[in-house]
Amino acid sequence: MKSVILGTAGHVDHGKTVLVEALTGVNTDRWEEERQRGITIDLGFARFPTDSKELEISVVDVPGHEDFVKNMLAGATGIDMLLLVVAADEGPMPQTREHLWIARLLGVERGVAAVSKCDLVDVDWRVLAKESVRDEIAAVMGAVDWPVVAVSAVTGEGVDELNARIQEVARSVRARSDDDLFRLPVDRSFSVRGVGTVVTGTVWSGRIKAGAEIRILPADCEARVRGIQVHGADVQVARAGQRAALALAGVQRSQVRRGDWLTNDAVWRTTRYLNARLELLPDSPRPVKHWQRVRFHLGTAETMARVVLDERELLHPGDGAVVQLRLEEPVVARCGDRFVIRFYSPVTTIGGGVVIDPWASRHGRFREGEAAQHRALAALEGKERVHRVLTGLSDGASAAELAVLAGATPSELDRDLRSLATEGSIRELGERWYSEDGLRDARDSLLESLAREHARDVAAAGVSLESLRSAIGRSPGLVNAILADLQREGTIRIEGSVAALAGHVPRLLPEQERLAAAARDRIRAAGLTPLALKELAGVLGVPEHECLSVLKFLAGRGELVAVTPDLYFDSGAIRRMRARVGEMLAGGRVATPSQLREAFGVSRKYLIPLLEYLDASGFTRRVPAGRVLREV
Repeated sequence: MKSVILGTAGHVDHGKTVLVEALTGVNTDRWEEERQRGITIDLGFARFPTDSKELEISVVDVPGHEDFVKNMLAGATGIDMLLLVVAADEGPMPQTREHLWIARLLGVERGVAAVSKCDLVDVDWRVLAKESVRDEIAAVMGAVDWPVVAVSAVTGEGVDELNARIQEVARSVRARSDDDLFRLPVDRSFSVRGVGTVVTGTVWSGRIKAGAEIRILPADCEARVRGIQVHGADVQVARAGQRAALALAGVQRSQVRRGDWLTNDAVWRTTRYLNARLELLPDSPRPVKHWQRVRFHLGTAETMARVVLDERELLHPGDGAVVQLRLEEPVVARCGDRFVIRFYSPVTTIGGGVVIDPWASRHGRFREGEAAQHRALAALEGKERVHRVLTGLSDGASAAELAVLAGATPSELDRDLRSLATEGSIRELGERWYSEDGLRDARDSLLESLAREHARDVAAAGVSLESLRSAIGRSPGLVNAILADLQREGTIRIEGSVAALAGHVPRLLPEQERLAAAARDRIRAAGLTPLALKELAGVLGVPEHECLSVLKFLAGRGELVAVTPDLYFDSGAIRRMRARVGEMLAGGRVATPSQLREAFGVSRKYLIPLLEYLDASGFTRRVPAGRVLREV
C-alpha cells in the first residue's frame, strides 16, 4: 500500500480547515481557542478517504497566519504533495506565496490547487482567480501542471472533483521505501490516561514495530514502543509516509517534545555543524551576511544558527552558495535533508537548501576549491555520491554511517558498494569501507613513517605500532588493516608490538659502537645492581634517548635484558639469577622476598623489579607466603 502525506497551504482565512472537513469529515482545529478565533493556530490531522485500499492519504492541516508560520513549517516537513487553498474573492496573498516557497524548498513537486469560496464570486471572477493561482504556482514552482479546481465547502460545489484530483495526483507520487533507517520527527507529545506518553509525527524513513526499543534525540534517552496507531487504528508496524501515534513506555511526557527525533538505529547522532547548499529566495527582503543569525528549520525542529559563507561577504536574493550552518541546538540530519531558514527579526522566510555533510566538523570559510568539491557532491547521486563521500573520509565509514552520510537506503547502498568494489575504487576492511585512493595515501604515509624512523634511529629494531598510529593520524582499525596487508605481502615484518620494513637491519653507527661497548661494560660489571637509564646516560655523557637506543639494540641482540623500561641488566647476570632462584625453590619450596633479597644482596630498588620480571616471564608465581616456581 502506498502512503502519501498531503499538506495544506494558503493564506489565513482562505478556508483550508473547512475545506479539509468537507473532504474528510474531520474538523482539524483541535483547540478551543482555534474555534473561538476562527483561525488555525497549530497543526491538525485527518485521514483522507480514498477509493482504493492500495492508497492511503494522511492530511496535515497547517495554520495560514503569518504569526504561526513556524507551526506551518513543522507540519510541512515530510509532506509528499500540497493542497494549495486560495480564496476566490481575494486571490493569492502573502502567505500563499510564502507557503509555496516553503513547499518548494522542502522538495515538494506535486500538488493540487483549490480556488475556495467560489460561491462568493461570479463565473468570470472564478476564471480570473484560477488564472492568478496558476500564475502564482508557476512563479514559484516553475513549469508544473497542477490541477486547479474551483470549490465551495459551503455548497459542496467542486468537492467531488477536488477529491478525485487529489487521489489522481497522490497515485503519481513516488512511493517511499520502508527499507531504510527509521526516523520520525516529533510534532506532538501528550499524555493519555491509562496509556502514558504518546507522540505523533510523520515517519520520514524506515519502519517501526510495536515492542521495539527506540532512542529519543537529542536527549538520547531510551523508550519502548508500547503501541502504534495510524489514523486511530491499532497497527503492529508504522511505515515511511504514514502519520503515526506511538505510545511510549519508559519515558515521561516532559522528556519528549516537538522538534525531537525518534530513531532505533545506533548510527543516528546529533550535530551542531552542517555543510549545506543554501539558496536565497528571489524575493528575500535583504541579502544574508557572513555570520548572519537566522532561524533554522529541519523536520519539526527549530533552532537559531549562524551562516558561515564562503569568501564572499553577502549572499544576495536569488543566489546560492555552499555554507556551514552552526546551530545553537543540535539536530538529527542526513545527507539530502531539506531545510528552511528565516530571518531572526523580522521573522520572514528567506531561503533554504539541502544538507551535504550532516556530521561536518567546525571550520572557517570555505575556500573556492573546497566549495567546488561540496557543490559537486551535492549534484551527484547513487554510487558516484557514495564514492565521493568515501574519498573525503580518511578513516572510512561503516555501511550504516554511509546510509546517513550519502543519504541512501541500505539496499541501494549495498548495491552501490558492491559495484564500486568490483570496479576497484573502494574496499572493505574490518567492516568499514574505504576508497582505494585513501588506502593508498594511508599506506604511503605508514611506509614513509617507517622509513623516516629507521633513518632517524638505525639501531632500533622497528617502530612501535602505537607510534605509527599516532604518526599517520588514522584510526587504529585502519592502521591495523594496512599493517596486516603489508605483512602478508612481505613489505614489512611485525614482531610483538614493533613493526619494521622487511629490509631493515638494525645496526650501530661507529660512535654508537663506542657507546655500546661502554654501556655494556658498566652494566656487566654492575651485576644485579646496574645504573638506571638516566644515571647511566649521565655517567656516559650522552642524552637519554641516545643511550636508550643503544640499550634496546643490545637487548635485541640478547646481550642485555630490559627488566623495566629504564632498567637494563646483563643477560648473563639474569641467567645466573634464574638458576639460583630455581635451586632455592626446587621441590615446591617457597622463598620470601626477604630470603631472596639476602640471597642476591640487593636492595628493594632492584629486588621488586626482578621478582616482577620473573613472574611476568612465567618463571615464578607469587603466593601469600612468597614465591614458588610456576608449574609448567
